[in-house]
Formats: sequence, structure tokens, C-alpha cells
Amino acid sequence: MAKLTSFPGGILVGVGLMYFLDPVRGRRRRARINEAVARAERHERELLRKASRDARQRAHGFAERLAHQPAADVSDDVIEQRVRACLGRAVSHPSAIDVVAREGRVILRGPVLTDEANDVVRCVARVSGVRDVVDRMERHLTAGSIPSLQGEGRVRRHRESWSPAFQVAATGIGTVMFLYGWFFRGGVTGKLLGTAGGVLALRGSFNRTMPELIGRGRGITVQKTITVHRPVEEVFELWSRLDNFPMFMEHVRDIDVEIGGNRSRWTVDGPAGTKVEFEAEMCELVTDSVIAWKTLPNQPIDHEGRVRFEELSGGTRVHVQMTYRPPGGVIGHAIAHLLGWDPKARMDDDLVRMKALLEEGKTRAHMHRIELVDLH
Repeated sequence: MAKLTSFPGGILVGVGLMYFLDPVRGRRRRARINEAVARAERHERELLRKASRDARQRAHGFAERLAHQPAADVSDDVIEQRVRACLGRAVSHPSAIDVVAREGRVILRGPVLTDEANDVVRCVARVSGVRDVVDRMERHLTAGSIPSLQGEGRVRRHRESWSPAFQVAATGIGTVMFLYGWFFRGGVTGKLLGTAGGVLALRGSFNRTMPELIGRGRGITVQKTITVHRPVEEVFELWSRLDNFPMFMEHVRDIDVEIGGNRSRWTVDGPAGTKVEFEAEMCELVTDSVIAWKTLPNQPIDHEGRVRFEELSGGTRVHVQMTYRPPGGVIGHAIAHLLGWDPKARMDDDLVRMKALLEEGKTRAHMHRIELVDLH
């Protein structure tokens, strides 16, 4: 019975050794593991440093609030300053919002992204001295061509995110609960306690909600901006011809654009030398400006992307943003990265090839020399 029980484990060990000791790609795979371990160590040291600073600042802030309670009866100028400080935490483009305070009544005007508007109103309503909030903001699904909403803006901390101090505390407590429950307490109670501790430790380590950890959240977003010294018309033309992608994108094997309408079938490299197939549709196409796509329902990997083209003096700025939901969520993404399937790194590589192809007229992909004149 023991031999039968150990048989699956022996197969897994053998497969793992074959994968990492492969004479051709094994060295690179082992280097990726070492790099991931070193990155994790750096991340832990940085998190501990931030947690220590965060705990000190929170303790100081709590003591100051106890000693100096904010006055509710203050001038409108003071209320406006408090509101503007609040906006810096609630919205990605706080300067786009105009704030006027009149006897504790705050009027908000200006453009705002739709998914941030409610956070703005809630944040302002909690400001000391504010008696009423009048929402006259202009809501927009995307930044579009609105000047005050352009750029990346400030990074907003999601409400589900934990502070560094809370992250460290949750990870530590969860790890202790896991070890105690599974290896010391035992029994049903111990296993339940250990499982809860493991979940808490994962939640603290990744700082993501459980739906995101298992692949049911908002997904993982990767983005890249690159400047190409060619006219925007040429850059957009290259991007709009999907059937050219397999020629200069190293990790794209084939794209079938003849399945009907704006749909296409993609075949790309997957983890550990496998291949992944999915179907997508182009949901937005604005000449020399925007290309956007999303996968159809029930695909192996659910993702969507958007490419913006900005004309510059003597060139074009290309901004690519992609959100995908890998099987297994954030944990699956981490495992796929160790197996050599990292969308961010692949995006960077392909954009560099695209830049070389347009600027120099040639690049290398799939171990072949590709020239711009060879494309369709």
C-alpha cells in the first residue's frame, strides 16, 4: 500500500527533475527559480521595513488624534483643504475635481471616472466639518480625450488592500495558526484551525482578496508604455493587422482572423512548453488612436486589453494595458511565472521586437530574421 501511495509522488518528482535538469532549457529554468527566490527575499525585507514605518506612523497619528481632535466648526477654506487632502486618497486625478465649500456644504464639479465617483462622495462626506455633499461631477467610463483625466494618475489603494503592518501581522499569525493546527493540535479542530491560518497567511502575503487568489476577482493587470520613432499611421497599421503578429511576436504561434466578424482564434505559448488556444473579439477600433479586445466567454484564460496610440513629435507613444484572470488566480500566476509563462515579460519582449521592426525594418523571432517588407 505504501508503494502505491508513493507512486504518484514519485512521478511528480521525476517530472520535476526532468523539467529543471533539461540539458537545453534547464539552466534557464533554474535561474528563474533562483531569481524568484531572490525577489521574494527582497520583497520580504522591503515589506518589513514598510510595516515598521507604517506601525510607527499609525501610532503617532492615533496619539495626535486623541490629543488634538479636529474642530467641526471651521472656515470654508479649512474645509476645502481637508476635502482636497481626502481626494488625493480617493481618486486617481484629484486636480480634475473642483471643490467649493459654503458653510459646510461642499459642491463637487469636474470630470471623474465612473468607478471612482462613489468613493469620492463617501470620502468627502466623512471629512470633519462637512455637513452636506452636492455631487455635480461629470462621470466618464474612460479618460477618452478629456485632458484632465489623461496620464496614469495617482495609484489608488483599493479598499480590499491591507496596510503593510496589517499584512505582516496577518501573515505571521496565519503561519502560526497553520503550523499549530496541522502539526501540533491535529484532529478536525486542528485541521480547521490550520486551514483558516493558511488562508489568512496567503491573504496577508499576496495582499489580495480570496476571490482574486483563486481566480474570481478583478484579475491581474500588466501594462507597458514604449515610444516608437515612426509616424502613428505606420504603428497603428502594424497593430491593426493581427495576422502579422505570429511573424514578429515570439510567443504567438498562430492567429486565425477568418472565423467571422471581429473575432479571431489565437494560439500562444503556454506554461512549460504547452500551447493555449482562445478566441477573442475586437471591441473597439479607432483609427490611429485605440485598439481594444476581449476574450469570448468560456475561454481557457479570460483576459482583455487596450492599446492607445499617442502622436508625438517625430514618433508615437504606444501604451498597452492587459488584464487577465489566470486559472488559480494570483497563486496560479505565480506558479506560471516559475514555469516560464509571465505575460508582463512576454509583453516587454514583443514590444521591443515591434519597436525594432518599425524603426530598423528588421528583428528576430522564432529563431528567424523578420523584415518589415515581409509582412502582409
